[in-house]
Amino acid sequence: MRIGWLLVASVVVSGSAEASPAGQAPTLPALGFASPDVPRAIQAAKPSEESRDGFVLALAASYIALGDLYRDGKTTAAAAEAALAYYRGLDNPGRPAAIYAVISPSDLIGVVKDAPADPFAASKLYLQAANMGSSEALMRLGDLYREGRVVAADARRAYLFYDQAAKAGNADGKLRVGEMLARGQGVARDTGKGLAMIAALADAGNPEALVLLGDLYRPGAQGMVAMEPDKALDYYRKAASLGYDVGKLRVGEMTATGQGTTQDVQAGLAMIEEVVARTRNPAGLVLLGSLYSRTDGGVIAIDLGKAFGYFRRAADSGDETGILRTGEMLARGRGTAQSYQAGRAMLTGLADHGDTFALIALGDLLSDAAVAPVDLAAAVTSYEKAASLGHSDALVRLGDLYSRNGAIASDPPKAFAYYVRASRAGNLAGKLRVGEMTVLGQGTDRNVAAGLAQMNALADEGDANAMNLLGGLYQRGIGGLLPANPVTAFDYFSKSAEAGSVMGAVRAGEMKVRGQGTSKDVVGGLQMVKTVADAGNGEALMSLAALLADGSTGKVDATEAVLAYEKAAALGRPDALVRIGDIYRLGGTIPADPAKAFDYYRRAGMAGDETGRLRQGEMTARGEGTRQDIPAGLELVRQVGIAGDPYAYVVLGDLHLSGAVGPVDGAAAVAAYENAARKGRADALLRLGDLYRDGKGVPADGGKAAEYYLKAVDAENPAASAGDVQN
Repeated sequence: MRIGWLLVASVVVSGSAEASPAGQAPTLPALGFASPDVPRAIQAAKPSEESRDGFVLALAASYIALGDLYRDGKTTAAAAEAALAYYRGLDNPGRPAAIYAVISPSDLIGVVKDAPADPFAASKLYLQAANMGSSEALMRLGDLYREGRVVAADARRAYLFYDQAAKAGNADGKLRVGEMLARGQGVARDTGKGLAMIAALADAGNPEALVLLGDLYRPGAQGMVAMEPDKALDYYRKAASLGYDVGKLRVGEMTATGQGTTQDVQAGLAMIEEVVARTRNPAGLVLLGSLYSRTDGGVIAIDLGKAFGYFRRAADSGDETGILRTGEMLARGRGTAQSYQAGRAMLTGLADHGDTFALIALGDLLSDAAVAPVDLAAAVTSYEKAASLGHSDALVRLGDLYSRNGAIASDPPKAFAYYVRASRAGNLAGKLRVGEMTVLGQGTDRNVAAGLAQMNALADEGDANAMNLLGGLYQRGIGGLLPANPVTAFDYFSKSAEAGSVMGAVRAGEMKVRGQGTSKDVVGGLQMVKTVADAGNGEALMSLAALLADGSTGKVDATEAVLAYEKAAALGRPDALVRIGDIYRLGGTIPADPAKAFDYYRRAGMAGDETGRLRQGEMTARGEGTRQDIPAGLELVRQVGIAGDPYAYVVLGDLHLSGAVGPVDGAAAVAAYENAARKGRADALLRLGDLYRDGKGVPADGGKAAEYYLKAVDAENPAASAGDVQN
């Protein structure tokens, strides 16, 4: 039996009451020992202050432990009430020996398996512990809202709890406050102040602060404040020298991927393996799995079998991320024989405990036609349950389900309604989607000014995603709604880059190279893109390759473009393989090589890229670069369409008209194009118009041709279906 559960801090915290949304965890009330929520035993006796504080804080620690059981789905209301009754019975805090009677709830009542998570009950206990003077309870509350695993992620609330803990002298609270200030999470961004707070802790020998500083300077890290890999690696090494295993894992990762140092894959992996072997740290196992499956953007040869093995070991240790990744790979047949039902069961097991990440992953699986027939009702139920637990990302997923999943009939009004719910819950992605759809008049009345105002409000608050979206809108323009404005687009991308966005830096660099919206500066722009690409960013490598391949740098350099695409492919970008296939299929400065093109498309398809599978099917049907197999090729193209890519039906129609797969079949072409048109492909409507205009495979019919052409015009012009044009 474990006893003690002592805390060293002794502090009374205070804050302002805040009403809780229905079904969500409560937030910080006014705190003080006179609260009626404090157990009777604490208020009854008045022993010496020292013994009283010791008893109260020990009792608070047990309340925290009981809250953890609720949070993690390891207790029931009945079992927890038995524990609370025991603690309330400790009515003699003046007796020092009484402190040893305060034992861990898991020892007192045991651990209940398969109990649902109850974040509301957990939060109530954490609040009571905070009311007793526990800054650790405030940290638990902050973590609850920051992680968003069983309650809605809410950075503002998390910051308030961390700030209370920091003011109570909690070092971890100070660290989190510094981090959120530096990144502008839940509070106005103040990078200088945040870095100063973290640096003060690091200078005092806090290894977690050193790792955090490394994360803030590491390229590609979430919330990066500056891209300085050398500085990041130096901080990680200092943390590792203090014996901090997280620092050692980071050093190993950067050594293996060649960030801030000469790449040495074997040495880096050995560092990570050493930590795993010595500590059995599941975080190290998950890192190794990520490295081999490309989910982290490393540069190690993809080995999904190894990745699955590492995730499985993490899962066997009870690590939830390991269970999640193992379930996903099992269900999708990545790195192991596919077992859809077994993988789905693993995700369902987590989801049934109220794990919102698992609920969302389950929804993703159930709505992915490339894995199994879409189970729309079950997917919606999973997302809705995550939303009911307060996870607004699930509402965004539901909106995407009805607006961005080609395997499901588009329903813009329904999608917009979900995005509005997410927006009202404070979700930034939801707010952006609402702004975008309002500009386009999709699922709602078009109002360009209002939509832009909503996105600009987010951009003004420093949201780089909003800046990038606005930059993209002004770069492309929207026919009849928003004229292209390269100068404004470049300004948004530049501001995004200044805010630490890798994507903003890449887009601004591209525009410099091409002289779009700014004076042409090939050298300077290319350097911006290369800096990010050299740090191991797949998107930047894709951009660099495109600039080299299309001649934007002054000449076409297909050879260097292929090398850049190869690096991107090694980082887990199968679409890079498709681009290389295109280069070899079309020819140019590199001679056309259909066999090579086919092989690259095949590799992309094996890595999960639907365009690669589509090209492979088309070439198989035509006998281009491979032995002709018309039925197999057509079926592969059809399967890509079923999986949600409507362009596959355009390709299918083209094949039926080409004569390359047998006699021209106008009826089959019309059916394919109609299918594509129903899923929003305006080019399919144009092809149908051409078909009836020319009478190819069908009787010529000018009236039908004109009807299809008009439909194509409407489909390509958002204003045509968005009500009266507003100027």
